[in-house]
Amino acid sequence: MKILHILLTETPLPPLRYGGTERVMWALSLGQQALGHEARFLVRANPAGHPAAQVFDAARPLEAQIEGWADVLHFHWPYDNARGLVRTPYVCTEHANRSSRQPYPINTIFLSQKHARIHGAQCHVYNGLHWPDYGEPNLNAPPPAARYAHYLAKAANRNKNLQGAVRIARRAALPLHVMGGRRWSLKSNFYFYAGRDVRFHGMAGGEHKLELIRRSSALLFPVLWHEPFGLAIIESLYLGCPVIATPYGSLPELVSEETGFLSDSESALAQALAGAERFDRRACHESVKRRFSHLAMARAYQQCYERVLAGEALNPAPPVAQGLEPVPRRLRA
Repeated sequence: MKILHILLTETPLPPLRYGGTERVMWALSLGQQALGHEARFLVRANPAGHPAAQVFDAARPLEAQIEGWADVLHFHWPYDNARGLVRTPYVCTEHANRSSRQPYPINTIFLSQKHARIHGAQCHVYNGLHWPDYGEPNLNAPPPAARYAHYLAKAANRNKNLQGAVRIARRAALPLHVMGGRRWSLKSNFYFYAGRDVRFHGMAGGEHKLELIRRSSALLFPVLWHEPFGLAIIESLYLGCPVIATPYGSLPELVSEETGFLSDSESALAQALAGAERFDRRACHESVKRRFSHLAMARAYQQCYERVLAGEALNPAPPVAQGLEPVPRRLRA
C-alpha cells in the first residue's frame, strides 16, 4: 500500500528533539514500512532534506500535489473535501480537541475511546512510538536522597496545570523537574517560581529528556482538560516511571492501578506521589511496550485504510463535537 501523510508541518522529519504529532507520525511511517507499505510525507518545510518528505508548494492547489501516487491519503487535520476535489480515498486524524459544532469528515480517526466519544464518533487509534529511540528503561527505584518527580508538558498552557503540579510536589516534599517551559511566563497562564525545589529545563529533548525521566520517581500530570492521548504518559511508563495524574480524557485508558494513580484531589495525588516507590517500574514498562508501539499503531491504521478502500465509513455519521464535559479550573484540595 502507498500512503501519503499530509502534515503541513515545519518540524524536521525525523523530529530530532521535539514534535509530538510529528514524532507519532514518524513512528507510524516506520511501522508501516516494517509491515511492507510505502509511506511518504507532504510538509511545509524539509530542513533535513529527507527523501520521503515532499515540500508543499503554496503557489499550487493542495489537490494537485496529492493526487496520482498514493493508494490512500492520511490528513493530520480534519480536511474538508466538500467540493470533491480529492478523488483518492482518505482518512483524517484529529490530534486535539474541538469545541465548535462543525462536523468532521466521516472518516475521521480519534486518539482514544474518550476522545472519540466526546466528538460523537466511534473510530479511534491509540498513538504509538518507536521504542528503540528511547533506549533502556530504569527499572530500579531512585534512592531516597535522589528522588524527584517530573512534569512534561507546555508549562504556559493553563490546561496542563503547572501550578497544580508545583503545589502537589511541594505537599509530597519532592523536588519537581519541569520539562516544557521556563521559570516564568508572562502569558495568560502567568507564573513565576523562584524556589530551588522547582527546576526548569526549558524545551528539553533528546537524551537529556530521556535521562531526566529515567531517574525520576514519577510523572506528575494533573491536567485540567480532557487529554486526547498523552505522549508524556506512555514515554514515562516505558522508561519505568509511574504516573500520578488527573482522571480526565484518555488517562483512565492509559494508566492502571498497577502503573499509577488518578484523582481530582491534590492531597490524594500528593500522598500517591510521596509513596510512588510502591509501584512496580517493570510493570509500568511492560504495560506500554507492545500496546503503544509503532507496529501496534501501524496495524490499527492499516485496518482503517482497508475499511475505507473497501468503501466502508469509519463512523456511522460525520462526527460533531458534543461539547467537552466540564473540568474544574482547579483541583480539590
